[in-house]
Amino acid sequence: MRPATRQFVLWYGLFETFIFTGNIFGWTSLHYMLKSEGIYESVCGDKQLITNATSWNDSKDYSVSELDENKNFVVSSKLEARNYGTCDRQDSILNLAYTIGSFCMGSTSFMWGFLLDRWGLRIVRLIINGLVTSGCILLSLTIRETSFLLFPSLILMCLAGVPLRLANMQIADLFPEKRSTIITLYSGAFSASASVFVFIKYGYDAGLPWEWACFLLVVLSVLMLPVTLFVFPADKFEVEKKGLFSGKEMEVSSVAPCVWGTFNYIMDEPPFKRIQQKSTKFESNIHRAKEIDKQVSVDSTKTVPLRESLFSVSYLLHQYWFCWLLLYTIIYVGTLHLWSERITTDRDEDAFFSELYGLFQVTGLFLAPIGGIFMDWSIRRVTKKSKDDNPDSATTMLSVIRSCFWPMFLTTMLEVIAQICKFFNERIAIYVSIVAVTLLRAFFLSIGTAYLRIRFPAEHFNKLLGIMSTMSAIASLFQFPLFLWEASSPKSVLYVNVFDSILLAIAIIHPVLLIITPVQKYFLKEERSEKCEHKTIEK
Repeated sequence: MRPATRQFVLWYGLFETFIFTGNIFGWTSLHYMLKSEGIYESVCGDKQLITNATSWNDSKDYSVSELDENKNFVVSSKLEARNYGTCDRQDSILNLAYTIGSFCMGSTSFMWGFLLDRWGLRIVRLIINGLVTSGCILLSLTIRETSFLLFPSLILMCLAGVPLRLANMQIADLFPEKRSTIITLYSGAFSASASVFVFIKYGYDAGLPWEWACFLLVVLSVLMLPVTLFVFPADKFEVEKKGLFSGKEMEVSSVAPCVWGTFNYIMDEPPFKRIQQKSTKFESNIHRAKEIDKQVSVDSTKTVPLRESLFSVSYLLHQYWFCWLLLYTIIYVGTLHLWSERITTDRDEDAFFSELYGLFQVTGLFLAPIGGIFMDWSIRRVTKKSKDDNPDSATTMLSVIRSCFWPMFLTTMLEVIAQICKFFNERIAIYVSIVAVTLLRAFFLSIGTAYLRIRFPAEHFNKLLGIMSTMSAIASLFQFPLFLWEASSPKSVLYVNVFDSILLAIAIIHPVLLIITPVQKYFLKEERSEKCEHKTIEK
């Protein structure tokens, strides 16, 4: 692929990831526009609408218009504000749509990696293109009279989010020397995608009709088709060889005997040189392959069954930690307008909070790589020190596990800050929580994924990541009952916050246990004994 084409693919893929992979998390701005358009306003009775409309009128000099032809009260403003008569039932239905969309975002993540390998990049991207375009068209057609289109539109758009992100991650193969940087950059674009609906809202507030504001997404999704057909390869990107072996080091992911985790081998070391010399015979000569495996201490992929990782205490703790942090970010986005309504009855200020949250998500493009860099730096620092002081692989692995403490602990503390803020109905609390949740969203994905990569066998990584993502999607469904609980009455807010705090306290156990050496030694000993026992049985 020519250099100019490579650069185009890189930046276009980044643009696609930013626009379409995680825009559902800009729900606060989308929720504002949907309410203004009267989506599902028909479920509200006239009495409820009068109450809400009057409250807006009392607080911001809004006036209530007469009944329209559909016998719905609408709110008008001297500032030419749009309709904003809403009710609890309307909020509940809109939040249900958000919950289902969030669930669809990760529920099918385990299958797309297999489809990319089986069908190739072009076919998968064509499917993604169809999902995105169909969802955007339905969203642009979602008006008061066709409110039912909201659910299928969000489902289609969210189903395309994960596969588009996975497909575009392959672009990193075009830049092997900067592969990690590009992957973290694309992860940042996923985090920043929550700001898309904020920019659409600016046009909407400026007078752009809702249908045309959403139609912009349709146009951008259609542009994906020619790029897929004429620029992207049919199967996969060929790894560029130029510069691939120019460095002195190359990482070879492997699993040490009877020890979980990954280690690095230097090209100048004899075992790696022998692999290069005998690479052409490695697949054809079983005996020689076994000798080479023994030299570099690499177990066969059949040595460790997936269940040993999947049902280990370490993985179960990490699964809960990841699920809760993801669920909390979804809860925060879904209930931000409830919190702001407890603080102010000024519609403009309420809208400002949603805009501020969305704009802060743009920083995810730059913040997300920081989490991965921090994690890598912590691991490299302790790994080098451990190998210099004690070359024993078990000791090195224990040091690597302990090095994950600070990245994971500090990330969890960001949620602690946001959760403390939710106990206070103050404007400053919202501002502080927005900063904390923005950093949390940017960091926990990269840090949570990196932990899987270094803690468990390399051959289990993709499967564990897919399972973890799917379980997290299932956990996201709990956002809706928690939303209903919080919205039920002012007294419920305290109980919900206490309940969230208890679940958060359980999540903190995971990073704290990483620095308790006897516990980690026990986990490693149990996993090592199971692994070695299984290996002995196979032999």
